[in-house]
Amino acid sequence: MKPPRGTVCRTVSCPPSKTSRRLHAPAVASLTTSLIAAGLLGCWPRCAFAQSQSLAFTGGVLLNTHVTFLGLGAHPAPTSPGAATGGSLNRTYDDGFNRVDGTGNAGDTTALWGYQNSTQVQGGALAMSSASSPGTFEIDDAAGFLEASGHLEYRGSMGPIGASDWGILLGIGYQTVGAEAEGTYLTDAWVLEDRFSTSSIPPEAFPSAPYAGSADGAGPRLGSLPARSERLVPGGRTLTARWAFDAEMIPVTGGAYFETQVAGRLNAVVSAGLLAIFINADYKVYESSVIQGQPARVTTGAEGTNDILIGGFAQVGFDWALWETASLVASARWQPTERFDHGVAGRRMEMDFSTAFAVHAGFSMRF
Repeated sequence: MKPPRGTVCRTVSCPPSKTSRRLHAPAVASLTTSLIAAGLLGCWPRCAFAQSQSLAFTGGVLLNTHVTFLGLGAHPAPTSPGAATGGSLNRTYDDGFNRVDGTGNAGDTTALWGYQNSTQVQGGALAMSSASSPGTFEIDDAAGFLEASGHLEYRGSMGPIGASDWGILLGIGYQTVGAEAEGTYLTDAWVLEDRFSTSSIPPEAFPSAPYAGSADGAGPRLGSLPARSERLVPGGRTLTARWAFDAEMIPVTGGAYFETQVAGRLNAVVSAGLLAIFINADYKVYESSVIQGQPARVTTGAEGTNDILIGGFAQVGFDWALWETASLVASARWQPTERFDHGVAGRRMEMDFSTAFAVHAGFSMRF
């Protein structure tokens, strides 16, 4: 077949081997001639780039996308212990309260106080506490290693470079990313403790737990000046949670390619350029946090978002000609972009493509 005008062709010649010259066997010569005619030995006159355009349909996987869940597990104190000093402040705790009564806390004592457990009575003081845990828990590399990926790619030749070819490349695809973490975790907790003097209450008159006083100034009067301390309790908080992220992405590529014949029907193709990823993502959060047996603090949230990430790509691939206008193709593409960030209820997630790459295989048509 005569190639179209303007194409770049290579003629690969196959000199007879030393073995065939020695044997001069008709059967060997016939087999060699047949293989050459079929193009299986790569020794046939072949147009490496017989058409100026191609369209490839490929499918495969997106590998090694990193998703990190950040700022998890915040358990702010649900109470208000107030300042460390001052005898006339309203203070609330996880296990009690100490407030200003009708006398204005005369003599730095109050009748408006209460507590929940007998273990809070410690010598000559009543201890009240307020516990919290910072939102510093995180889970790294939560995404699946393999995700679905597909791609449609157009290549248009801009002309030969010696015996090779170069041109423009345009592509559009579809990719997914999912990440999930679920479990029960023990994390650290901070406990603020205020101790109030019980010296103004005779031991025999001290009310048993649970107890709640009144604001009218009647009843046993507890000291209202706190002696404060704070401590870290390793593993003092139990966090039961589930975090889930799902994203659908449309990568759009534009750049240049360089194609050259490697051997026979096999061409190598390298390309690079700009990449934009259109993202539609959802992030869901459920957390139940318990400190020191207090009631659970439950945090839930779900939110979707859309975004566009800008980056680049570098790709290497191979083209194996089935016949003049059709090929089998395979490629690997590195596609670093900006990081993607999303947040729900103060909890964040990050998706990083710096180590991600897509591996595709499929079918290409030249025209």
